Amino acid sequence: MKSLFSAVLASALAISLHAQALAAGDPGTGYTPDQLDSLVAPIALYPDPLVALVLPASTVPSDVALAAQFLSAGGSPSAIDSQPWDPSVRGLAHYPEVLKWMNDNADWTSSLGAAFAMQPADVMKSVQQMRAKARAAGTLADTPQQQVDMQGDDIRIDRKSVV
Repeated sequence: MKSLFSAVLASALAISLHAQALAAGDPGTGYTPDQLDSLVAPIALYPDPLVALVLPASTVPSDVALAAQFLSAGGSPSAIDSQPWDPSVRGLAHYPEVLKWMNDNADWTSSLGAAFAMQPADVMKSVQQMRAKARAAGTLADTPQQQVDMQGDDIRIDRKSVV
């Protein structure tokens, strides 16, 4: 059910962003694989649950800015879940360093959001390609903090429980 909702949400965002690009005079040819690789490089090796927050949150950069402002003003972490932001931004607000970085790099955040909204499958393919390169280079491996698993052709990165 959640994946269906996510797919519908991504499609609606894609249509909206594509319409905005057309209205601005951009034919909306999309991002090239090299451009997508550059966009996803900062997050490709994040654990899957964090990537699952960053990508949809990047489609609402105004909420990212509001959440970053809330946290920098000393907003209570216990009040995050009651904020009116997109659910992905509320989830991301529990990772204040990532949220701050996204806010400080607003152009990147907006570009990643546009790419994810217009080309979600290509963005995910790029994440997997970046992970495969890192794994082949030996820089993506299990650590005390994370576990790297192959599931078919997909490389999954999960956080390990710290006891």
